[in-house]
Amino acid sequence: MYGPGHQERVVAADSGSGVREIVRSEINVSISIRTILLVAGVVAVAWALASIADVLLVIFVSLFGVAVLSPVVSAMERRLGWSRGWCSAVLVLAIVLLAGVLALVLVQAISGSVRGFSDDLPQIVDKARHSDLGGFINRGSDSLETLRKHASDIANGVGKASGGVAHVGASAFGAVTLAFSVVFLTIFGLIDGPRWRDWIGSLLYRDKRERYLRVTDRIIHTTSRYMLGNLAISVICGTVYGVSALVLDLPYPLALAVIAGILDLIPTIGATIAGIIIGIVALSVSLEALIVFLIVMVVYQQIENYILQPTIIGKAAQLSGFTVLASVLAFGALFGLIGAIIGVPIAAGLQIVAEELTAGRRARISAADAANK
Repeated sequence: MYGPGHQERVVAADSGSGVREIVRSEINVSISIRTILLVAGVVAVAWALASIADVLLVIFVSLFGVAVLSPVVSAMERRLGWSRGWCSAVLVLAIVLLAGVLALVLVQAISGSVRGFSDDLPQIVDKARHSDLGGFINRGSDSLETLRKHASDIANGVGKASGGVAHVGASAFGAVTLAFSVVFLTIFGLIDGPRWRDWIGSLLYRDKRERYLRVTDRIIHTTSRYMLGNLAISVICGTVYGVSALVLDLPYPLALAVIAGILDLIPTIGATIAGIIIGIVALSVSLEALIVFLIVMVVYQQIENYILQPTIIGKAAQLSGFTVLASVLAFGALFGLIGAIIGVPIAAGLQIVAEELTAGRRARISAADAANK
């Protein structure tokens, strides 16, 4: 079979004074069996991955947990002198036990409060819309009217946010199977992590191995410090907003605290969104309550941005504001609330890899620029 672009030249006699050449072009596309099999294999793999999307989510959550908890396990090894297996098992089981106790104590109150808040949110927004300030805002921008129309969507979103991974996993395994899968995958990952890392490093030459170990260490420590710090700050935010709601006698203060804590896990915009929701609830009570809460929100935002984040998180994720917001929006669109929360450490890890891969080129360019001065 001819390949693409084959030309066949035919020479024919002409009755005139010369010879006429006729050029006939034929374009034939040759597709080998190997190409067909390769495309079929790619389609089959994509179909297989899509069919086990829930399993992949469980594995991804476990690997992310391994990255977050690995430095903690290493610190326990150094200070306690225990084996890595014992440290990993004790840490993960202690987290599970603590989460279980908190769930048993708070789940009924939180679920009832969040459910009641979700049911009453349209009425709360409507009450705020008919207040003096709400009427003024609505005349200028019609924003509260729009919010009233979408109040049910917001309430459903809050419920999904509080469900998160458990809802996804329950459809595939059930809540118990999901919990055991994540717990044991995380424990085994923490135990075997250094072994995998050393095995992969043994396949590389020394210079490549040193770079690989350096990059993985930076990614793990960045992910761990950022996520643990972000979790601590979210607890503080939920406590501050919840106590403020309780002092101002706002309805459903516990639900507002939970919503603030969950949303504050989203970098840059989470605390602001939580503040807007609580501000609307405060406006439904009184204008004075709204003013007081706005003062609390502004003061807390300054404390979080300039004291808590530099102190607790430090420079774990050295990303620009544009990159942070872009990663939150992009990963949030792909994976929902989970993606919005883990988008920043993923972007930080990609930046670390990019910096390492381009370090040599940047050094050569810098030296050339200095030589040309």
